Amino acid sequence: MTVTAAHFRTERVTTTAIPALRVMTSAPRPRAISDLTLVATSTAVSVGLLFVRYTLTEWDRPELASNGEALLSELVSQAVQLIGVPDPSTRWRDLDDLALIQLRLVLFDHAIVIEVADRHREPPNPSDAFRSLSKQWNFYPTEAGRVVWCELELPQYQLTEHGLPKRRPSPRPITQRPPTLPGDRDVLQRVREWLEEL
Repeated sequence: MTVTAAHFRTERVTTTAIPALRVMTSAPRPRAISDLTLVATSTAVSVGLLFVRYTLTEWDRPELASNGEALLSELVSQAVQLIGVPDPSTRWRDLDDLALIQLRLVLFDHAIVIEVADRHREPPNPSDAFRSLSKQWNFYPTEAGRVVWCELELPQYQLTEHGLPKRRPSPRPITQRPPTLPGDRDVLQRVREWLEEL
């Protein structure tokens, strides 16, 4: 069994947790941050997918799990290919160096930002599917490598006068009722009387 999770943390963010945000009133304030550090092995993708699904469910955003999983899967897969051990048959004792990948989800009012930090320095090359799922994406260099991030837009709901989201009617096929046959009133009356006698 390979264990790849090194550290997992979720926290609700207040203005006191991020001192700079108390001064900068125009910057969007995160409502929650969750991060996880993984070893860059072949199991990092599956553990990352569990992390995304769990976190989005905790944040009451399970409807975004499949898109979030697709985005994170591509970012973590690329990181493992570039800096890690993509071969699942590699033994731990055969490794000279284990690279780490840091995952971070940040919940804002308008979007969820997904970040993957690794020690690779080159710009990422995301797929067309990745580009279509993310509202925007980019990367920035760090002292240890780079951080690749993407933004998953939150669906905007229309609100009722009480501030609750309006329900959207589910798309259902229109069902046709079978035509009603003219019934004999006397037959129906006899069936009713017979049932009452039981």
